Order: sequence, then C-alpha cells, then structure tokens
Amino acid sequence: MKTPSFRAVRIVLFVFFVMALVCVPFVLWGEEYVGPILKAREHQALWLVGISIVLLAADSVAPVPATVVIMFLAAKAGTLAGIIGGTIGMTAGVLAAAWFGRVAVGRIAPKFFPDEEVSRLRESLQQRLALTLACLRSVPVLAETSVIIAAAMGIPLKRIVAVTLLPNLAVSLIYSLAADDSFQTACLAFLGTLAASAVLWFWLRNRRSV
Repeated sequence: MKTPSFRAVRIVLFVFFVMALVCVPFVLWGEEYVGPILKAREHQALWLVGISIVLLAADSVAPVPATVVIMFLAAKAGTLAGIIGGTIGMTAGVLAAAWFGRVAVGRIAPKFFPDEEVSRLRESLQQRLALTLACLRSVPVLAETSVIIAAAMGIPLKRIVAVTLLPNLAVSLIYSLAADDSFQTACLAFLGTLAASAVLWFWLRNRRSV
C-alpha cells in the first residue's frame, strides 16, 4: 500500500480545515431560525424573494439550508421566483464565499503551503476549475468549501462567478420545480443532483486523462 505523500496530507488537512470553518456556524447556532424568518413573509412575494436572496448570500458564513430556502420560496412565491431568487442568492453566496476565502483563508493558506506550492495548486485548480466548482454546487458544505479554497489560492473572482453561474441556475431550477410536489420528490431531486454531479465529475475527469 502506497504511503500518502506529505504534500497530499497537507492538502487534505487544508480542505478539512476549510470544511470545518464552513460547518462551525451550523454546530453553534443550528438552522432552525431560517423557518420562522421565511414564514413571517410567506404571503409577501417581493419580501420573501429579498429575504431568500439575503439568506442564500450568507450561506457560506451562516447556517443556511439553501435547499430549504429555494424550495420554500418557490412554493410560496412561485416557480419563477424560486429560480430567479435562488440563482441570484446562490451567486451572491459565491461572492461572499470568495471574499471570505480571499481575505481570511488566503492569509492562513501560507501556514499550510509555501509560496511555490500555492502557485502549483493554483495552476492545478485553474485547469479543473469549471469541472470542480460546477459539480460541487449541489453538494452541501463542499459547494462553499470549493469556492473558498479557489479564492484563497488566488483564482480571479470573475472566473469563479462565471463557472458557477449556470450550475447555480440549474440547482435553483431543480429545487424550484420540486417544491410543488411531495417531500419524497424533493428528496429524490436532491439525491439526483448529487448523483448527476458525481457522474459528470468522473466522466469528464476520465475524458481528460484519455
């Protein structure tokens, strides 16, 4: 059995460190507060759209269940509102995650890696950026973690937003369409997005290696 290299161990530790940062708000405060906030404006469509966008924008630094927010918005304000509000909110969340990655995590990264290693990781990530970020947009915790790490490694903000915009739209579309159906359908939609992301990731990775 091949022993993992010190470089691989450092990368794994760094990823787990960022994932822990993303999970801390959920552990400390939970996500129960989101329901009452949404229900307070459930009969006021414009207010509900605005609140949903703000909640989704804070998803990377606050305990916000993005799936629940989008589905609630679509169920109460309509499918179109869910799609538009979800896409805008998730994109704002990408901006917030990238800012956090650049300002906070980017200063911690040198403690894990020397400058030369950061440059190599940035180049490697840039080659797989669209594939990695797009496929992880529907995966809780990893969606935020991937954006934070990309920004911390110095990937330009415009590129991060560009490669996540269509996936954000796709995720919002799926959950908005599932909102008017049963809970079982919503669960299947969630599992379906995860499965599709995994299949796409492995397929494209194998094509690159051919």
